[in-house]
Amino acid sequence: GFLAGRGQVAQREVLDAAGVAAALAAFARDGIDLVALNSGDGTVQAALTTLFNQRPFGDAPPLLALLSGGTTNMTHRDLGLRGSQIAALERLIAWADHGAGRAALLTRPVLRVRGPAAELPLYGMFFGAACIYSGIELFHSRVRGLGLRGGPAQLVILGRLLAALAAGQTAVLKPAAAEIRVDGARLPPRRFMFITVHTLDGLIFGLRPFWGEGRGALRLTAISARPRRFLQVLPSLLRGRRTRHTRPENGYFSFNGDQIRLALDGGFALDGERFRADPRHGELILEVGGQATFLRV
Repeated sequence: GFLAGRGQVAQREVLDAAGVAAALAAFARDGIDLVALNSGDGTVQAALTTLFNQRPFGDAPPLLALLSGGTTNMTHRDLGLRGSQIAALERLIAWADHGAGRAALLTRPVLRVRGPAAELPLYGMFFGAACIYSGIELFHSRVRGLGLRGGPAQLVILGRLLAALAAGQTAVLKPAAAEIRVDGARLPPRRFMFITVHTLDGLIFGLRPFWGEGRGALRLTAISARPRRFLQVLPSLLRGRRTRHTRPENGYFSFNGDQIRLALDGGFALDGERFRADPRHGELILEVGGQATFLRV
């Protein structure tokens, strides 16, 4: 409705990944170099996958501007436009038309996920398995029907998972068996209750559960199914602060790397979209697949 009187702004409504690909192809043919996505994380993942696999813009991908229009908006919180969708869109149009306002360009590595089950690589910003995957399933099976979305939905899911973690309720957490290698270094096979790999600076509610060192662009955090002193270290974990207890021998792992290989048995999510992995069919390979530039005004 806001764009109805602004014919100079091309827009397409999309319902699935095929619609995202068709919209981006049309924008590329029209010479558009700034694309706003009014969506959740899943549409951003579909757009990145299209941009890197199909390359409709060739070697000159567009600037991306993210509006928080979905159920989960973790990528938007880190890289998107602040404020309401309409206010953000007004600022974006004013900048595009007249250069009004202060603009910042945020260039980030994009995560590429390759595996034997996928014909083409997947691209996104946040990979999660074990309780991350079960939390997304919990949303679709229970929380979504309550009409909750965005922050309230994430708060309910986070609270339920933390309560299950504290109580050791494995039926809720659904630990996943995995063998992890980071740039060739191998972690012993075990069951993990928490696995994330991402290129974001912060997650939901500003949480930063990563404390690894090194120059690698990918941030990996993994927690074993039975970590020691979990309740004691939890506040530090959520803020990304290393303690004397957050050591591998206690079940806590955090590394920065350039390539991560996962022999994972179970489901995983990429920017909220769900997939399955089976180690009998080969490893998942996570690496940097390129860079994307996000505009913030």
